Amino acid sequence: MKGKTISEKVLSRASGRDVKAGEFVWATPDLIYIHDITGPLAISALKRMSMEKPGFKGKIFFIFDHVFPPKDVQSAHNILSMKQYADDHNISYVKEGEGIEHTLFIENDTILPGMFVVGGDSHTVTAGSVGAMGIGLGSTDIAVTIHYGKNWFLVPESIRVDVRGILRRFVTGKDIILELIGKLGIDGANYLSLEFSGGGMEKLEIDDRLAVSNMTAETGAKAGIIVPDEKIRRHYTTRGIDINPVIPDDDAKYVDEFFIDLDDLGPKIAAPFSPQNVKSVSDVEGVKIDQVYIGNCANGTLSDLRQAAGVLKNRQINENVKMIVIPATRRIYREALDEGLIKIFIDAGATVGPPTCGACGGNHMGILGKDEVAISNTNRNYRGRMGDPTSKLYLANSYVAAASALEGYIVNPEESL
Repeated sequence: MKGKTISEKVLSRASGRDVKAGEFVWATPDLIYIHDITGPLAISALKRMSMEKPGFKGKIFFIFDHVFPPKDVQSAHNILSMKQYADDHNISYVKEGEGIEHTLFIENDTILPGMFVVGGDSHTVTAGSVGAMGIGLGSTDIAVTIHYGKNWFLVPESIRVDVRGILRRFVTGKDIILELIGKLGIDGANYLSLEFSGGGMEKLEIDDRLAVSNMTAETGAKAGIIVPDEKIRRHYTTRGIDINPVIPDDDAKYVDEFFIDLDDLGPKIAAPFSPQNVKSVSDVEGVKIDQVYIGNCANGTLSDLRQAAGVLKNRQINENVKMIVIPATRRIYREALDEGLIKIFIDAGATVGPPTCGACGGNHMGILGKDEVAISNTNRNYRGRMGDPTSKLYLANSYVAAASALEGYIVNPEESL
């Protein structure tokens, strides 16, 4: 059957038969992973199913990134219980402190182009940055997939996003996805697959692609896949890895199509209390801030740290602002140390923490208090997402966040720098 999108091709392979959008299929993923918040819930479901050993024969990873280092007894117990269950059932787990799951599994080549990945987290869609299909499942569905080795899926229809042009200075992949979320809204791609291609995407490095795929979750998308191109091929060839990328057919069928012109795209920002409340940064300049937070599963990359450090070098953060920087993985942290980026952050007055999801999900290490205002390069800004319900969170790229830290209020780096 021709005329297929990437999602149709991946689920055809995973289900062992030729499928098209709209069909329900039983499919077997290549990789399953769960973290220390959804993990204990999945284990509880597995115990109720009296699982002696996994029926799933592919790779399973437990990872501890959401509340690490543990902030209290319960979060410490969650990690211990997952490690014990993993040991009892011959399941692999990632050593604490290695990094945030979605970033780490792409960094260490656990996720490769063409794979079908399921995870106990909505931002599993980040796998699409390298041309894999990542789908987030609830804890019970994860448990069922581990137990039986497969699960049912509705093959999603796809929206094509054609990205053209070249990114301006101070504009990043974060702005591309914010622009799209502003067009689609938070439910504009419910149970659809977003498929990105075009000359503009081909120029993006993997770090920018992470940001694009990651926040497709904020449109309701089931998957957010960037068509693998020559840059992806070269990336894996230099690492000595043979890949089998999946690309759409020339006559693939899409339910809608969007165009984004990078030549005209400036820095974007999502104002409270929704990722779809997207504006130009210039429209909210002057908003006073109390905190800047840089670091998460999509924008704690080395590129993000370089961008922020480039803004902060030989400058001081405003005395009324607290700034927290979280490298996404141990390797990124080490490379940032080697490049002198961590020294720049510390000299500027920022606090640098270990790899963790931390405050991004309202867990720890940067929680906002009553009426506090923050700007961050994270991915959600719903009411109370990062702390007190009266707090406000603006989402922007790392340049915007760092430039705002210097002034004490939101600024457009295209103008202030």
